[in-house]
Amino acid sequence: MENERLARAIARIEKAADRLGTAEPADTPSQDPGLVAELESMKAAHKAALDDRDRTIAKLRADFADVGQLKDEEIERLRGELQAKQAPVQPAVSEAEYQSLQEKYERLRMTAETTLTGLDTLIDKTESAENG
Repeated sequence: MENERLARAIARIEKAADRLGTAEPADTPSQDPGLVAELESMKAAHKAALDDRDRTIAKLRADFADVGQLKDEEIERLRGELQAKQAPVQPAVSEAEYQSLQEKYERLRMTAETTLTGLDTLIDKTESAENG
């Protein structure tokens, strides 16, 4: 009985092998020209989309680098302005020169006052002489 079962299994396997040997292969893309063209078109579209994505990524990276550089430059400019505002104001002249200029100013002021007082006196005398 076992031999019968084995013989039937072997017979079925041989029949299946015969059918596989005589079976025609399924349609593949290389056999259908319309499908091949569609696949090529899809490949080209996908490649173009990937290339476009890569260009966009490269452009965004370049823009990011430019923005980063501009940001760094602006930060440095603002730091310079801030430091300039915080730096103590240095006098244009030394203390000794300032003192000398102050003394000259006082002498000129006193001379001007004396001259004006003298002019006022002369004007008063002239007016008194003319009116009097």
